[in-house]
Amino acid sequence: MLNEIYNLNNDVVIKLFEDLDADAVKAMKADLASYAELSSDIVIDLKDVDFIDSSGIGAIVFLYKRMVAKGKLVAVVGLNEQPKELFKMLMLDKTIHCFDSLEHYVTTASMLKAV
Repeated sequence: MLNEIYNLNNDVVIKLFEDLDADAVKAMKADLASYAELSSDIVIDLKDVDFIDSSGIGAIVFLYKRMVAKGKLVAVVGLNEQPKELFKMLMLDKTIHCFDSLEHYVTTASMLKAV
C-alpha cells in the first residue's frame, strides 16, 4: 500500500494512493497501529483512492474509534464516487467528518475543533 504521512498545521495527514481493500489493509497493518498512537488530529486523504471494501472501512473505523477515545478529530477528504457512496450507504458520513478537499478541511477545521 502506498501512502504518505505529513504534518499540516497541527494535524497529521495520511494520504493514500491505492485502493483500500483487504490486501492494502493487510499490508498497512503496522502503519495503522502506529497511526492510532498519534497524539494529533488525523486527516485521511482519499483523493487518489477509487475503491474501498469492507476491510478498508474497518481500517478507517478502527483508526476513528481510537482517536476519538483520545479526544482527537478524524476527518476524511477527497472521497471519490464509490468510496463516497459506501460512506453514505453505511452512514459513516454522519459520524466521520468528510470534506470534498484538503483545502475545504483547512478552511473548516478550526470550527470543528472549537466545538
